[in-house]
Amino acid sequence: MSYLDQYNLVFSGLSDGIHQFEYSVTGDFFRELDYQEINNCNILVRVELSKMAGILELKFGFTGYIVCECDRCLEEYDQPVSGNERLIIKFGSEDDEVTDDIIILPAHENRINLSQYIYESIVLILPQRRVHPEDDDGNSKCNPEILKKLNDLANHKSIDPRWDELKKLTLKN
Repeated sequence: MSYLDQYNLVFSGLSDGIHQFEYSVTGDFFRELDYQEINNCNILVRVELSKMAGILELKFGFTGYIVCECDRCLEEYDQPVSGNERLIIKFGSEDDEVTDDIIILPAHENRINLSQYIYESIVLILPQRRVHPEDDDGNSKCNPEILKKLNDLANHKSIDPRWDELKKLTLKN
């Protein structure tokens, strides 16, 4: 049995109506998918399946955190993540992805592995800029020593002596 088999949602045998499922996502999930940016996380994925004749509607809810490296001070911190996604599954003659949120499964299928959809959704809800959140007073929780060094470097204006030599040049026609 594969690690990702735990993300199979078996829908055959379920009555029409609403059904709920929960999945836990940890760093092992991302290691299995060979995604290097996330090594540690704890995310709860709630899936609400609405089963109707010939169609399934899945609503995903994500809550938890991902351990990220701060873009400012390079120390790790817990980045809270949450979000919602929706997936429509229709049944047809062959496997196809019509749009990002509508797929067609062969009519004989009785399950779907949600790992790829969970993976894509989590990666998309992760912010592009990852920095420590501010405390209640509006101060950064970044390493103060690193912040001091960054401020010192920003205030230090060293001029390359080669620029001074170039300023002496004049262009004559």
